Amino acid sequence: MMMNVIDFSKSVPSSFSQSALLPVIALPGSTILGQFGVSAGPNGLVLLEATLGLQNSLTNASDLIITIVRNAVQIFTARSSSLTGNSYEAIHLAFTDSGLPAGYYGYALTASAVSSVNPPTIIGPLVFSGLSVS
Repeated sequence: MMMNVIDFSKSVPSSFSQSALLPVIALPGSTILGQFGVSAGPNGLVLLEATLGLQNSLTNASDLIITIVRNAVQIFTARSSSLTGNSYEAIHLAFTDSGLPAGYYGYALTASAVSSVNPPTIIGPLVFSGLSVS
């Protein structure tokens, strides 16, 4: 079966040369990392991908909750356990949002620290994208 590309969108608030430096808010709050909108055809399928850098400057950094939201509804959540002090790591997520009625959808990528003690920091590169296919 051949797939047709309907739409593509991305949020790239930083490149590697212009790295982001975003503190992560503790639950119940969240830090918005990226947002975009994409059109879907009937029985839509949107392939979502995110890559972000994570820095822990202290030992025992708080875990990170990463969430993908569609039209203000949470559709995906992952928890990342941090490495120990003064570490950098890249996190890559992929999620397929399927069975959508035809229409335009807004997506957001957010992060929350599990604890307000030693929250991690989001660093660049930071990329969030969506590919709508039918």
